[in-house]
Amino acid sequence: MPSIFAVTNPKGGSGKTTVAIILAGEFAKHGYATAIVDADPQGSSYQWHASSVARGLSPDGVDLVRAADEKALAQAIDRLDAYDVLVVDTPGYYGEVVIQAALRADLVVLPSKVHTFDASQVVRTIRNLERHSATAGLPMSQHRVLFNEYDSLDRNTRPLREVVAYLDAERVPVCANALYRRVTYRTMTSGHGTLYQMSDKDEPVRKARYNADQVVRELLAASQDGASAEAAA
Repeated sequence: MPSIFAVTNPKGGSGKTTVAIILAGEFAKHGYATAIVDADPQGSSYQWHASSVARGLSPDGVDLVRAADEKALAQAIDRLDAYDVLVVDTPGYYGEVVIQAALRADLVVLPSKVHTFDASQVVRTIRNLERHSATAGLPMSQHRVLFNEYDSLDRNTRPLREVVAYLDAERVPVCANALYRRVTYRTMTSGHGTLYQMSDKDEPVRKARYNADQVVRELLAASQDGASAEAAA
């Protein structure tokens, strides 16, 4: 069975699709058979994949499957059991697709900007998922908040301290690494394949690769820790 990473945040503009594409690209780079399941009606992951193919930059090692609703999502996950990793790009609203993706995920990744509005939406999402997990008689999936579009100017600022303190008080785990705000990521998602199909002669691309690698290594470790805890239980 594949490892499943559900990328979700019902708040618009959190960067779900960017995170999903980066995750998939990193896993493919390391030799994992990877697919993105685009369960968002907006189809942003699909558009990235199709635009990349049209440019002659078919995403290296990353397949794309669309899932229009929760039933199609469940069927897709069951059908794609030969893959090593599935990355589910969920809708920008809370509903059955988000619930089903999260319940089946090895790790739920919640992108968030460094802002109290975004952080409060993340906490609300986690609490809703906890209630649905309890109703289904299932343990809550491992989850991590990932600060996205992070700026070096955010360091040691009052907004960052307040958001971190709020999430800590709510006992919400936060990634030690963050995805920085980079033009390279925007370029990639406009239909230029994965980070590893962009020229490594450009320093911004090399920096983006290093940043993405650090983030994905941490998320992979978190998913494996969760699997080990579940096996021990």
